[in-house]
Amino acid sequence: MSKDAKAQAITITLIAAALGVIAWNQGGFDALWRGTSYEGGFLGIGASKEAEPRDVIYAMLDAARDGIVDDYLDCYVGQMDRTLRQSLEEMGADRFSKFLRERNRDIKGIAMNAPKEVGHEAEVRVEYVYADRNEVQEIYLERTGGGWKIARVSDIRRVETPVPYGTPVY
Repeated sequence: MSKDAKAQAITITLIAAALGVIAWNQGGFDALWRGTSYEGGFLGIGASKEAEPRDVIYAMLDAARDGIVDDYLDCYVGQMDRTLRQSLEEMGADRFSKFLRERNRDIKGIAMNAPKEVGHEAEVRVEYVYADRNEVQEIYLERTGGGWKIARVSDIRRVETPVPYGTPVY
């Protein structure tokens, strides 16, 4: 066996061993033997867990920040969905997209409480962090056939912050 062939064999063996260790740590072998799927799939491929209420809120905020109207509207259900679609019709897609981007431009950060799930509904308290203030809002979601969707939101309330965003800490 030549020196290059030995090096290739050792490299292939090490790569296979590394993949085996990763699969073992992720439970991949167990799932393969039992024929079951599990959260995340083998090496991140395959089965994945259902989106949680917070995932939908993050998707909505990302779509708003980027002005992606269709993705934004896909996060809503019921009366909220109908109202937003009516606004889209009245404003037009370009103005609605610009409105979404401007409305979310000054947000510096987001903080969310764990969802309070009751049956097919969930409530999430969201705090929006701006440079000069914080605002709080409750977002109510419903589980639909396509996962969680935003059904309604509370009014936004301003929250006093003891230390404003961006204040140097020593």
